[in-house]
Amino acid sequence: MDIYQEFSARHFGAYLDSEEFLDYMLRQWLLKGRHLDVCHVIDHPSFTKVINECRDDERYALLVELSDLYGSEITLASQYNETLLALAYGEEFDPFELDQDTKAKGDWRYHLWFYFFNNEGHVADSWQLFNSKIYPLCATLNNTRADHMQTLARYFNELSVLMDKTRDPDILESVTKKTIMNLYDLFLQVVHNDTLIDFATKRSFCERLIHMMKYKEMHSVGLEFYITFNDLFDLNDIPTVMSLVNLSKSAYDYHAVHVLHGDMQAIQYRIEKYKGDIVSQLTKVSEYILRMKNVIEEQHGGKIQEDSFIQADFNFFFYECEIEEMCTANFSELPFEDQDAILRNLLNAMICFYKADKTLTSEEGNVKEPALNLLIGWELGNEGMKLRNRVLSLVPDEGIEYREIMITDALIQLNEFLTEFYLKDLSSEVEAVIQKADQYDLEPIDPNQAATLLEETFTSLTSQSALLFNEEEKERFEKAGRQLPLLLKSNEVKRLLTTAEAKWREMEKGFQRENQQFGQKATFIMADYVKAVEEFFGHVLVKARADKQTMPLVDVAMPESGLTSVEIGSEEYYHYVTLGSFYHYLSANGTSLLKENVDKGHVVAYFTHWVNSIRASSFSKEVELNIETAQVLRRETLVLLRRLVADLAN
Repeated sequence: MDIYQEFSARHFGAYLDSEEFLDYMLRQWLLKGRHLDVCHVIDHPSFTKVINECRDDERYALLVELSDLYGSEITLASQYNETLLALAYGEEFDPFELDQDTKAKGDWRYHLWFYFFNNEGHVADSWQLFNSKIYPLCATLNNTRADHMQTLARYFNELSVLMDKTRDPDILESVTKKTIMNLYDLFLQVVHNDTLIDFATKRSFCERLIHMMKYKEMHSVGLEFYITFNDLFDLNDIPTVMSLVNLSKSAYDYHAVHVLHGDMQAIQYRIEKYKGDIVSQLTKVSEYILRMKNVIEEQHGGKIQEDSFIQADFNFFFYECEIEEMCTANFSELPFEDQDAILRNLLNAMICFYKADKTLTSEEGNVKEPALNLLIGWELGNEGMKLRNRVLSLVPDEGIEYREIMITDALIQLNEFLTEFYLKDLSSEVEAVIQKADQYDLEPIDPNQAATLLEETFTSLTSQSALLFNEEEKERFEKAGRQLPLLLKSNEVKRLLTTAEAKWREMEKGFQRENQQFGQKATFIMADYVKAVEEFFGHVLVKARADKQTMPLVDVAMPESGLTSVEIGSEEYYHYVTLGSFYHYLSANGTSLLKENVDKGHVVAYFTHWVNSIRASSFSKEVELNIETAQVLRRETLVLLRRLVADLAN
């Protein structure tokens, strides 16, 4: 009876049958629109007598009519819904005409209407009502005013019910992206700061909204929502993790995926930390329990023998529930599954040292509340609860093995996405560096001399500087040292590499004279090397496409349409393809590009190794590379190109 509680708080000593309370009820109905709250009071059995005493008073005719409507029913019956709607909104009111105005007033005026749709299963109409009436109203509420917070919390409860009913894909199909954005905006503007909406309800809302965003392929918006409210997400919930990974796949948002990756690593670290420390935690907990057993035996030994109730509790706890047996086990020799189960059982049992109403179940299925707290005193019981809470804070949710597998798999996928998204951004960053370099580097080079220098460097690369896996790969790498012409079939690759090599050698001479600043120049040169990798991949795919009748499409990120699949060699291909596109293509379809017996996984591994080296250097147009970092990147880029020559079929 929320309304009566509110009224009592404001009018101390007032009663249900007072005129003040009846007037207050009418105001809540007519001016606030709190129809259901008024109905809950009227439907209460103790209010029937009050209504009977005011039947002849015209002022309370509405309350009498409502009371008669309910009769002896305790809860709202479905056949009364339309009658209630007529009393609240007028005789001519049609709930399915969503554009109409109603005679109802107050911030709560749409709540009964919303409840009616939800209760009758009109999901599509509920969403339409939310978009047209409820969202605009709630967006204007102030989450610092108590009455507004109360109103918002009530609408939000109905909204949570509606979202739960919308999980089915067939129903979700009718929900528009505009609706989802309205939910996002509502949560951002007012809901997340409403203290009357508890944490669990907000968390549930976030998880459902992410599910809707995943289904509607709102990838970037979904990840943006996650990083804005990531403290409300439970990454121990595997469906939530799967939805977030699915959103990440096509979001092309390196920063957001990086945040998610870090949060999942924290979950993984907690599991690993728990598994590594579990023997230590078991030892602490078991030592406390056995110490309490000794305390009870020393201080109450006689009672254990004489008092049948104390004896029953003591024996039930330590022997029937096998607590002593668990505490004396050799924890280090047990498999993790048994260690985890014992620790959880002991933590549960420890409550019996703190309070008397904790129920335990023995191995035989007997149930009892052993009141051991009466035998050890409050201080020792409190000590145990502090220990229990400390250990419990380190214990992950149950199902650790499955969760660990899923989190590990999610991290592998996110690592792949991060590499791809980083390479997409790297392509544009390299282009920006090259454009900046053109403003400063106007010195011509001798193309023949530059080609000779490149050949010297390419052939001198050793297998020790490559990420090799077996003797066959080592042999291919050595052979590729004599196949530089295959790398230079593309005129653009040839121009970039010969130019970069000539400039590098010139810079090295200046470095030896120690009379130049090299950071900016090293960055300019490295941009040419990296761009050559991109151009080489582009050339290989175009050549492969010319040699084959069909090849899989390439995924590119287009500003207008997002992730789009395009034909190799098309106008969109040349305009939008990036290193990220090539990495994804290599991961998904690399086998068709490789020589026989070449392991695609190994190719992806050494390509990823090169990417990680670039990423670790913080390469960008704003960063001046030091000479040591530039030397490493140059060598690894040339090694990568030589390995690609060795492994790619074309």
